[in-house]
Amino acid sequence: MKILALDGNSLLNRAYYGVMPLNAPDGTPTNAVYGFINILNKLKNEHNPDAVYVAQDLKAPTFRHKLYDGYKATRHGMPDELAAQIPIYNEYLDLCGITRYAVEGYEADDLLGTLGRLCGNAGHDCYIVTGDRDALQLASDRVSIIHILSRLGRTETVIYTPETVFERYGLTPAQLIDLKALMGDKSDNIPGIVGVGEKTALDLMRRFGSLETIYEHLDELTPSMKSKIENGKEMAYLSRTLSRIDINAPVDLPNALNPEESRDLTDFYKKLGFKKFLNNKKTQNEQLSLF
Repeated sequence: MKILALDGNSLLNRAYYGVMPLNAPDGTPTNAVYGFINILNKLKNEHNPDAVYVAQDLKAPTFRHKLYDGYKATRHGMPDELAAQIPIYNEYLDLCGITRYAVEGYEADDLLGTLGRLCGNAGHDCYIVTGDRDALQLASDRVSIIHILSRLGRTETVIYTPETVFERYGLTPAQLIDLKALMGDKSDNIPGIVGVGEKTALDLMRRFGSLETIYEHLDELTPSMKSKIENGKEMAYLSRTLSRIDINAPVDLPNALNPEESRDLTDFYKKLGFKKFLNNKKTQNEQLSLF
């Protein structure tokens, strides 16, 4: 079986910034929902999955926030126009019968990683769909990452497997965790080691292979780099913990496959003024078999 596991927050956010402003007849903003439906329909048409799941973030702090107060502290809050679309987006998923996963204390990435592991254990192929490159560490024989980017209504995707991750970075998916431990991540406010950027971090990882091995071979580094790595040891290991996706979150796959059925979304599309979807009968009635 082929499973699509979507990072809901990531895709909705990408859709919001990638689609021009739109409003329902009652004035409610709808561009993020419109873009998300476009993305999902495109994915279903291209990959013909047997089931779709959506992982979502909650407002509550995660275990990473408890480890490091600065985690994601530099991020701006959700725009009001996007927040107003969350209930509509959830309504769409529920109308389609798509299972939503959200667990307090965990991020969507953790839920996706866990779903990927569970799918692989069950003999299914899982395609994790996200706009976040952090998920590349999850690529495996059974898990592929569909990295997605939306611009002005157009969707671009790149599929990453362990082989394509190595082609791009010269590292395995698991080694990307140590890469971020060294270089940090400004978007998540993960500190990394001061003075170590992506180029240097890639060189160190390609030479030594792991954080532990780097610290075992400090004498092979230049005096300046040795000093940076030594002084940044605590932050490097903290950053690795913050960067590693937890693939043991408390979620499960349902045990049985439900019979395939069609959902009529006519009233939903009319309410939002989505004429494109009303005029596309295939899109209107399209529905997946779900666990």
